[in-house]
Amino acid sequence: MKQRSTITITVLLVMLLSGCGLQMEKYQGETSRDDIENMGMNDKVTNETQNPRLMSEPGDTWGLKQDRKLIKEAVNQIPGAETKRVILEANRVWVSVKVDGADDLSKEEMDDWKEEVKQVVFRAVPRYDVSVKVS
Repeated sequence: MKQRSTITITVLLVMLLSGCGLQMEKYQGETSRDDIENMGMNDKVTNETQNPRLMSEPGDTWGLKQDRKLIKEAVNQIPGAETKRVILEANRVWVSVKVDGADDLSKEEMDDWKEEVKQVVFRAVPRYDVSVKVS
C-alpha cells in the first residue's frame, strides 16, 4: 500500500512538472533562440541602413579623415575664422584657427572665439575632447 501511494505521488508530480514545462512561452523572461539571433532588429533586414556611419565602409562614412574634414568645414563656416590645423589623437582633437584681426583682440575676446570654435567642433563631432588655439 505504501509503495502504491509513493508511485501515485510520483506520477502526479511528473504530470504536474511536465505540464508546467510545456507552458514556457507564456512565462515572462522566456527567450528563444530566434529572439537572441534577432535581438535589436526591429525592422526588416536589408542592405541599406539608417545609420550614416557604416562600420563596414570606413573609407566613406567614418574615420579620422572624415572627422578632420567635418571639423574643418564646421570651423570655416564661422565668419572671420579659418582652420589652420586639426590634430586628432584618440579622443582628443586640437584645432588651430586663424581669426581676422586676432592681434587686436583682448583676452576675453580670444576666450570667446575659443569657446565658439569649441562648440562648433563639438556639434560636428561630439565624441572628442576639444582644445582650441586662436591666432
